[in-house]
Amino acid sequence: MRGEKVLQEQSYPQAGGRQPDVLTISTTAGPQRISRWVVLKDGAPATGGAHFFVLQASTLATNYAAELADVFLVAVNNFDILHSTHWDYAEQLRTLVRAAPARVATVFPLSWQQRENPRSDEHFYQVKLTKDLAGRRIGQVNLMLTAGQSEAEMRRLEEENRQGYQQADHLTFAPTHFEPAPKFGSFDQVFTALTPQTDVPADTPAQERQVLLARAGTYWVLLENTRFTRTAKPEAWAISKRGFEIVQEHLVVKP
Repeated sequence: MRGEKVLQEQSYPQAGGRQPDVLTISTTAGPQRISRWVVLKDGAPATGGAHFFVLQASTLATNYAAELADVFLVAVNNFDILHSTHWDYAEQLRTLVRAAPARVATVFPLSWQQRENPRSDEHFYQVKLTKDLAGRRIGQVNLMLTAGQSEAEMRRLEEENRQGYQQADHLTFAPTHFEPAPKFGSFDQVFTALTPQTDVPADTPAQERQVLLARAGTYWVLLENTRFTRTAKPEAWAISKRGFEIVQEHLVVKP
């Protein structure tokens, strides 16, 4: 993304996962530079979860000598992270592929648990992905795929889901107001909404519900994520929101 060609790449085991270490040469216009890059990870829940710090030591390619590789390595590794975290730098993804009612495929983080609706058939498919942290559920992604439904029917299904949270989990969310969103992948129409929890008890962290409604031909997808708000639990919010984004970004539906 930065217009760099990788000359050498390695990693080192650290408490927070393997630390990347990369030597590159620039490919953009202007004098070429040799750079050494190290990525450090910091976890500060009060400011929204984990952050990546990218450190670069560089010189003009004409001034570079082989012994500078070790000099650069020392230069970019003499930093302490104030909020070290046990999270890995990245998590493996698991593939989800089904053939009915249409060919649907996506991926989700390996640490999320998958539970499919046993009533799924050639007209309807549902899978719920849940994430636990420290023994407590912090997020859920609900994916539903239907065949031959109208937009109005899908909106009624979404409303039934919203009311279902109140009955099952005593979570009351504000009415959903969908807004048109940019099309992506194989989808012809896309609508999104973000609704807050209402009537939140004083001793309970607030939650929110993000909803995506998308049409691919005669098939509709309803994708929703229930999670704690960023203000209430920023670390849990960041994990759950990213899980939802990964599912959405890789979602493909074809006849």
